[in-house]
Amino acid sequence: MHPTWMKHSLRLALFLLGASLARPTLAEGGTVSGKVDVQPSRYQDETVVYLKQVPGTRAPTPRAMDQKGMKFLPMVLAIQAGDTVDFLNHDGVEHNVYSPDNEAFNLGTFKSEDKRSYTFEKPGVYKIRCSIHPEMLGYVFVGQNPYAAVPDRKGRFSIKDVPPGTYELAVWNANLKGSEKSITVTAGRTVEESLTVKR
Repeated sequence: MHPTWMKHSLRLALFLLGASLARPTLAEGGTVSGKVDVQPSRYQDETVVYLKQVPGTRAPTPRAMDQKGMKFLPMVLAIQAGDTVDFLNHDGVEHNVYSPDNEAFNLGTFKSEDKRSYTFEKPGVYKIRCSIHPEMLGYVFVGQNPYAAVPDRKGRFSIKDVPPGTYELAVWNANLKGSEKSITVTAGRTVEESLTVKR
């Protein structure tokens, strides 16, 4: 092989090796999954499982909460501080979106097929209400980090791509006292945990 081609091939091989080492992979993180037993079960839908004080952040992500059938959908939305939520209106009537919690906000009244947006800068739980329809209620759970999940109707949850380390796994519920458990996450592994939330 000609010396010039050998040099070119060596440079290309070194470049590809460096690129592969620099690229993050899913195996760098672990998964936390399991089940939450909510007692009484009628409060199952108002639950978030999350990790406390995980270092690092991710870029803000746009999220959405709809208004349809005179309900906020999803009823509970888990996001990270800095994320923007688009509040949609797919009902045939006007709606208002506001929250009395934390710094409080009011997006005013908007028509069907319209949307209003709000950026949640502070961690905390925000009740989402409609002043026109006071029976409507939703929640936006704003975490310090993105590692949170809303369990399904059977209580199952999964939090993926968690950096290795030891953390407090916690449960928030709108009506019941949450619980906490210390867990250790290992790269490429899944941690299975069961939690109970009750009065």
